[in-house]
Amino acid sequence: MNCSILKFLLVLFICLCAEKSFSQDQAKDSKYQFFVEPELMFGKTVSNYNDFPSSNAVRSIFLSIGINDTRNIHSSKYYHQPTTGISLSYSNFGNDSILGKAYGIMPFIMFRPWGNHQKAWSLKFGIGGSYFTKTFEDSEQNLAIGSNLTWSFQAFLYRELFTLNRMKFRLGAGYLHSSNGHTKLPNMGLNSAQVSLSCQLNSKPLTSQKRDVYLGTDADLNRRYFITIRTGLGIHEYGGKSKPIGGDKGNVYASALSGGILFKQHLKVRAGFTYRFYEHYYDQIKINEDSDYADSPNWNASNIYFHLGSEFLIGHFGLDIEGGLNLYKPYYKEYYKTYGGSSSELKYKLKKYFSSRMGLNFYFVNTNKLPKNNFFIGANINANFGQADFSELCFGYTHTFL
Repeated sequence: MNCSILKFLLVLFICLCAEKSFSQDQAKDSKYQFFVEPELMFGKTVSNYNDFPSSNAVRSIFLSIGINDTRNIHSSKYYHQPTTGISLSYSNFGNDSILGKAYGIMPFIMFRPWGNHQKAWSLKFGIGGSYFTKTFEDSEQNLAIGSNLTWSFQAFLYRELFTLNRMKFRLGAGYLHSSNGHTKLPNMGLNSAQVSLSCQLNSKPLTSQKRDVYLGTDADLNRRYFITIRTGLGIHEYGGKSKPIGGDKGNVYASALSGGILFKQHLKVRAGFTYRFYEHYYDQIKINEDSDYADSPNWNASNIYFHLGSEFLIGHFGLDIEGGLNLYKPYYKEYYKTYGGSSSELKYKLKKYFSSRMGLNFYFVNTNKLPKNNFFIGANINANFGQADFSELCFGYTHTFL
């Protein structure tokens, strides 16, 4: 599968999921507060490699369209009326000839984790895609962005300043990251720290922030158990973060089985095992027929790891975060010798033994309904410790023991 096609499908999948979720929920329940929020951001790029190009201030404009969930359901109560929506963005990174500009679309989840104690504070997490006008092909100084299409991530903390009828003014600060998930090199990633000022325009007059906020204490406290099976197709370019340039793309096939506990109907905690097969590892083993791996190329191109994961459920969406311990990944030693980029034994061991995974799942049945059986599709990025390994589309099934 072509790299650009896969990345386009990843972004399209996220957008379609968000649109479907919003349209379905709007038709079924009127207890929503809709809003449009223009936001101005200013900040600075964060250097993450030698000879990172100098730049002026980063300037971004975000336009977010969202829904504040006021329904009397468990996830809404527990997260203190969470917000979901989509942000459209434009960013100028202060060096147009090298870093260029970016246009993005990003579904997000926002909630107040501290409830009654800190009503004016909220956290926002987003994951989506961006189109960059400049890449390495335009300037060899740009090792951060190797392809026009990239993943984009956002983590922001907001403080409400004041409200005026339907308007809410907020101050924010946070971090934004873009990379293509190792699907095209170089891929050092582009990071920026930014502050923001926004005005949220709501469909209904805002209630006083002095009122009590539900803490979710009457949510169903029973623990429910579940099992999940998942299969995925990933893609990446063989090499390190910065080279070689223009290499072949290879697939990564993955299957996972896990089981866990569903807490308060919206937080999943799981453990299980994942099997992966790397096409690039297999090809390298077949090329070097005299190596120690040639006797069993299929097995030596495999990866087995034990994972622990958590997933935050809001409606049709699940924000999925996972970390794992590689039990078997023999060929990574040979890969690291050539493309590891460091002679540090500690860095090698961290990347060899620890895997991470983060992404967004879309459930076919609204998770608030507590379905016994549910299917989902997901888009995620996988990493060796903190270094991107491959981007992946997955399909899965989960069974909950009600």
